[in-house]
Amino acid sequence: VMEHRHGGQPRASLDLWVQQAQGVAFGAVAGARDAVERTVMAASATKPSEAIPFVASCTTSIFVHSAVVKGCQALSCTALRVSCATPIVSTVMGGAAVALGSVAAGSASRALQQPLSEPRGRARDRPFLARAWEAVVSESSAQDAALDAAVGLAFFVALGGRVRSVLPSDVRFPGANARSSMPAVGAAYATKFQRSELLRMLRTQGCHHCGRKSGAVIADHMPPNHFVERSKQARNGGLKWVLAKMRFSGSVQQRFYPQCRGCSQKQAVAVKKNKKVLVMHGGSWKPHHLAGSFVMFRTWSAANQGNVAANAAAAGDW
Repeated sequence: VMEHRHGGQPRASLDLWVQQAQGVAFGAVAGARDAVERTVMAASATKPSEAIPFVASCTTSIFVHSAVVKGCQALSCTALRVSCATPIVSTVMGGAAVALGSVAAGSASRALQQPLSEPRGRARDRPFLARAWEAVVSESSAQDAALDAAVGLAFFVALGGRVRSVLPSDVRFPGANARSSMPAVGAAYATKFQRSELLRMLRTQGCHHCGRKSGAVIADHMPPNHFVERSKQARNGGLKWVLAKMRFSGSVQQRFYPQCRGCSQKQAVAVKKNKKVLVMHGGSWKPHHLAGSFVMFRTWSAANQGNVAANAAAAGDW
């Protein structure tokens, strides 16, 4: 294709492609730095009377980013059937979900800063959402989308987010919320001290599969005892054995993870039948949920705050 488009000069085409890729990478770094600078300037220069449009735009971007990421999790759980434990694919799909949410957040921020309100005589003929969509299409370019995706991904990871954890949890493997754990001694039950520590983990971080923080804690063996017993019988099981180990980060040393009773019941059936059972996860607020706001900071202009206020009023009328 490159030879056809560039007159039989594949080397020159490759060099051009490399230069364009470097330009996008440098643009992403510059965009992230510009977002931080805009954040500091906006916080220092914004007057109390100007704070409402700024907060409205920031809140909209965070909501849009979170909604898109949550929608991708639901799509993966119901249709695609891919979990956070799937090697490689989970990282690619999770990163794509965060990037898509970042692009949507940036597009929403740019659209909100455009004059969307119309005279009341025409407002009923053209719904607010239709005018907003026209603004998204007209104000967003491919370069803006690439920079929004890069900035959103960069801040999502920098704030402690893991892209593969965007996807749902498979109850047979460590969940999307699996962060803290403690060593387990074979198939033995957890001691009283271990249960108290696991209860503390459940209250602070939630079930490692669904994120629930209430109720009793279950000391969940990972890998499950059933898996360990089977692995002893098939130590050299070829490719299937290697892929199974990858789902447990390359190790079959058992550890205790905090788990709620509901996920424990689902896990008992899933492990016995070796059947994939996916669960959605939520949990409490985390810093990486603010990734959408940093995308907004890159697009914010104080000169457009009047449009934001007018659009908020028009949205209320709709």
